[in-house]
Amino acid sequence: MKKLKLILPMLAFVFAIALSFAFTNATADDYYATGFIQIGTTWYEVDVDCDEVNNNDCKVRLEGQSQVYTVYADESTNNPLRNSTNQIKVIPDPRP
Repeated sequence: MKKLKLILPMLAFVFAIALSFAFTNATADDYYATGFIQIGTTWYEVDVDCDEVNNNDCKVRLEGQSQVYTVYADESTNNPLRNSTNQIKVIPDPRP
């Protein structure tokens, strides 16, 4: 019984510390979706901060270029990601 009185408070303390790292708050600033853009005939995976709230297509422009690309949820042109604004996001070029 003496060992139990010592171990239980220590165990509760360890669980409290461990669980404090288990929960995080995801805000709109932290949200990045993985999408795909098609450059020519090749698909490239990109990370964009489209919030998928509205019916506007999520569009990106590669740094240093003027062409605008629509971001898709998968490697087909059937499912574009959505965004709440018409703002075009600038991202680094995903090509190696």
